[in-house]
Amino acid sequence: MTEKQLLVYGARIRLGWFRKAEELGNITAACKYYGIPRRTYYYWHSRWVQSGKTLTSLYDLPRTPMSHINDPTDERVSLVIQLRIGLGYGENALAHILARDYDTSISVHGVHNILKRAGLLKKRKKRARKTRQLSGREYYPGEVGQMDVKHWKRRGYQYDIVDCATRIKYKRIYPGYNPAYTVDFLEHAVRFFAPAFSFKGIQTDNGTEFTYDHLPQIKEETECPTVKWLKSQGIDHLRIPPSSPHLNGRVERPHGVDKDRYSRLTTNSHRLAELREFCIEDCLDYNFYRPHSMLGMMTPIEYLQSLKGYEHATVDISVLDVWGVDPYVIRTVRVFWRYQILRASPFDAS
Repeated sequence: MTEKQLLVYGARIRLGWFRKAEELGNITAACKYYGIPRRTYYYWHSRWVQSGKTLTSLYDLPRTPMSHINDPTDERVSLVIQLRIGLGYGENALAHILARDYDTSISVHGVHNILKRAGLLKKRKKRARKTRQLSGREYYPGEVGQMDVKHWKRRGYQYDIVDCATRIKYKRIYPGYNPAYTVDFLEHAVRFFAPAFSFKGIQTDNGTEFTYDHLPQIKEETECPTVKWLKSQGIDHLRIPPSSPHLNGRVERPHGVDKDRYSRLTTNSHRLAELREFCIEDCLDYNFYRPHSMLGMMTPIEYLQSLKGYEHATVDISVLDVWGVDPYVIRTVRVFWRYQILRASPFDAS
């Protein structure tokens, strides 16, 4: 029998007690007939009467205790909810941040239960995934940087570049995408990564902002400005085959995270000014605060500094100052009040 059938079966037996008592006109006789104590009869009869004589009131109650000695306190529950709303992180990252920054130990499963009870988890649709063989080789810092462009409802275009070894990311918003914007982005990206390392190769897809090879209307001798700039800097231009975005997974994956965080943490208006502010804030958050499971729950900067020879390496965040948006203002107004702590990092204000 199913669990539901067992509940109904037990309820009908108890209903039979009441009918037998009415038939005999004596509760004691009915209890002796069924071999039950009178207190059991009166307990279930009172529940039945108080509920308006509904059958569901005669169901067995769950034996699971309503509370447990190890249940988190209201303060801890409130902290988890505030961090979820303020940061938009998943259960693993939240559990790590609670232990790292707030000296609070809550398991990943416990964080999941808190968020589920608070209605802060959305049920994801299951999608069939294609099995692909990915390269698992290790990179050294600056060996390969994956670059791509993401559009925000065609109102702004986000250029991203991610170092394959450390996952350090730099991004910048432009009103469009073309080789001129690509060259400008690369010049700023090189400055951003310069204090730590220089890129040996940059990997892209075959978009027109990166190469002219797939434009038959352009003469063969015409060289794309992006390709020309990379050659002048001595950087190899690595291109993935068409229809192979999974080979650029390290830069494609953060695009989905950006979309989710932008909808959670902003007005979601897709205004260019708001996109640029979000871009700066998320770049600081991604590199200096957010723990990454692929890096052993370290931030990209922490992982870089854990490598031999890069103990004091950092990046130049002054490059983030773009179109009048000051990263120090964003840091002060949003990052500090939200996170309450940004442990010793290369961009501490003097």
